[in-house]
Amino acid sequence: MALAANKYRLGVFFTLSTLIFVVLIIWLTGGFRDRNEETWVCYFAWSVQGLNEGSNVIYNGVPVGRIQSINIAPDGRLVEVLMGIRSDFRMDSTIVAMMQITGITGLQVINLSSDTSGSVKPPVYSFHVEYPVIPVAEGGFQAVSTMMTRVAEIIQELDVQGVTDEAETLLHNLNTILDSDRVNTMVEAILRNSDSLDEVLATYNTLGINLNRLTLQVETMIPQLATDVDSLGKALSAMSIEMRILVQNLDEVIAAGTEALHSLSVFFDIMSNDPGQLILPATREGVWR
Repeated sequence: MALAANKYRLGVFFTLSTLIFVVLIIWLTGGFRDRNEETWVCYFAWSVQGLNEGSNVIYNGVPVGRIQSINIAPDGRLVEVLMGIRSDFRMDSTIVAMMQITGITGLQVINLSSDTSGSVKPPVYSFHVEYPVIPVAEGGFQAVSTMMTRVAEIIQELDVQGVTDEAETLLHNLNTILDSDRVNTMVEAILRNSDSLDEVLATYNTLGINLNRLTLQVETMIPQLATDVDSLGKALSAMSIEMRILVQNLDEVIAAGTEALHSLSVFFDIMSNDPGQLILPATREGVWR
């Protein structure tokens, strides 16, 4: 009887444990959440490894939905991710989706954000889309991955062997130039002319010192020279006044001399033609009266 009771208790314990485990699984996967959701879809052109059905969809860190399913898109190239978004969350044309890693486990969630810059354009697909689409943008991890992939493609496109051959040819030509007699002759000429260059530099320094001295002497002489020039200007001004007076006197002397010469000319004419005019009056009226 006691054994039957123990078996009964053990069965009840396992049954309750199983129910609790199932309820816990349903709770963790969001089975008890509000089902008032709207279905949206995203199409990713890169790997979605780390995303799982039931993973959260967040908006700037706040859960707003969950991932319903992950499948290949009808075109066979893109990855289709269906999401259940809360109906009270306001969706508009600025909302974009990107994958975001959570922690160090490699698990990812879909993070929604508002792209106010308008850099992400709504895509056009070659197949029929049943649900409204949320445009996707590259996250930090995808951007780095894309850049590394492009770098790898560029490295593969490079002609490594050709670059190596060009480098070897360049090094060979450089060695040939350095080992040539012209280079050695040029080096020897530079060494021979180094002494001459030192002499030129010394002469240049001496010339600079002499020019500095000359500049100082000129600066000393300029005030005295200015004083002498000013005195000379004053003397020339006084001389010009005296010369002006002298010229005026000469003009008067010349005028008087001209008048005297004219009188002498008249006198000589009278003496030559009729000297009596100097003694008798110019007219004889009244002589016979």
